[in-house]
Amino acid sequence: MTTKFLVVDDDKYLAEVLKELFSRAYHGAEVRVALDNDGAFRQMERYVPSLITTDINRPGGDGYEFLTRVRKDPMLRHIPVIAVSGANKSDDVQLRQYRHGFNAVLSKPFPLQELLSKIDEVLHLRSNPDAAMIHAGFESRDRDYKEFIDLTTKSGRAALAKDVIAFANYGGGTIILGVSEPSPGHFLPIGVPDSLVAKFESTHLNQAIRPFIDPPIHVTVRAVQDGIRTFIFIEIPPAKRTLLLAGKKNEAAGLYPGRIYTRTTDVSSAETQSSAELREVLSRFLQSTMKKANKSLPTSG
Repeated sequence: MTTKFLVVDDDKYLAEVLKELFSRAYHGAEVRVALDNDGAFRQMERYVPSLITTDINRPGGDGYEFLTRVRKDPMLRHIPVIAVSGANKSDDVQLRQYRHGFNAVLSKPFPLQELLSKIDEVLHLRSNPDAAMIHAGFESRDRDYKEFIDLTTKSGRAALAKDVIAFANYGGGTIILGVSEPSPGHFLPIGVPDSLVAKFESTHLNQAIRPFIDPPIHVTVRAVQDGIRTFIFIEIPPAKRTLLLAGKKNEAAGLYPGRIYTRTTDVSSAETQSSAELREVLSRFLQSTMKKANKSLPTSG
């Protein structure tokens, strides 16, 4: 049976991103897009999706009104609906959305893998998130494409360390090797040559970047097959007890001890340049730390 998706979002760019994501992650899936509530219901006159994603705040009726109409329709009320919105940042708002009847709630920005995980859970499916990440065709603050990294040079190791520091301070992320950028914003999956894959063995890579990072952090490296091509996924965890800083200077990589690096809104790894950027880094770090602390607290019997 074909899995069918309906994406309802007035952000045309995000809607197309999700359309491409679902098409890649769920082989043979059919995906349609609507920009508002009326457009979505016109789609569903002839097309009954397996799952719907919707944002909350948009012209022409918000996500709450949309879900209410879906749940009142005998032909549609069974369809799972996931809220994907920038309005979901507080626990109170998310609790309200769950109570309204959404099957899952995600706050923008979010890792695409997290959305796929929610869909897998709701529909009892198994997605291919690695393929979706390779072919997504755009970078984000938690994902970066690179064609190759030269670990034989000090500047190459320092540049990777700078990215690792920035991702960790932002909250973690993934660097995917084997994707070229022949023109700005146009990404082409080409794979890493088999003769070079071994150079990115996990222990070797961590040793290569460790002198440049303070305190040390361990990244996970794995090779991913997509057809006949191999890609390298470098998974960076979030900073835990303290923000990461540069351990050594390297001017070629723009790496300087004592400075704070993060992922910026233009999806690059850079030094914080303003008090607003610094506040964002500290806020994300504190929120992450508090969540970990709450999870570790014993529950009363």
